[in-house]
Amino acid sequence: MHRTRKTKTRAQRQDGFSLLETAVAMVVMMIGGLGIAAVFAYAVKNNTGSRDRVVAIAVAQQEIERLRSLPFLDPALNATPANVTPTTVTNGGRSYRVRTTIVDTTASLKTIQIQVTPMSSTDAWSVRTVQVSTERAAFTLGPFIGGP
Repeated sequence: MHRTRKTKTRAQRQDGFSLLETAVAMVVMMIGGLGIAAVFAYAVKNNTGSRDRVVAIAVAQQEIERLRSLPFLDPALNATPANVTPTTVTNGGRSYRVRTTIVDTTASLKTIQIQVTPMSSTDAWSVRTVQVSTERAAFTLGPFIGGP
């Protein structure tokens, strides 16, 4: 007995995806999509924290500029006690705790320090205090201490 094998030509075979191949491809695409969604959520969270820190720096700079524009003997520039209660500032719908410390370094020099802490953020790295310091001198003439 002689059997003949019938082979199908390329035109007669049907090439395509099986249900299993399609399911595996869908699972791989779903894992990739979930990874992209997780990265997106992480980026949004960190951008919000960065925004809080940038606004905290801006609040500190505004307060420093306000104090620098006052005359040297203005009562707002008097030395502050160590236990001053911080104020709360709202900027862009977010709250910030502002602590101002003024120290009379000498009779004609004051050190001004502004500390701003974001209160609305939940990330540990973004609620750290931002600190800006400056020195304010009186316009008085004194002895020349420079070189030759």
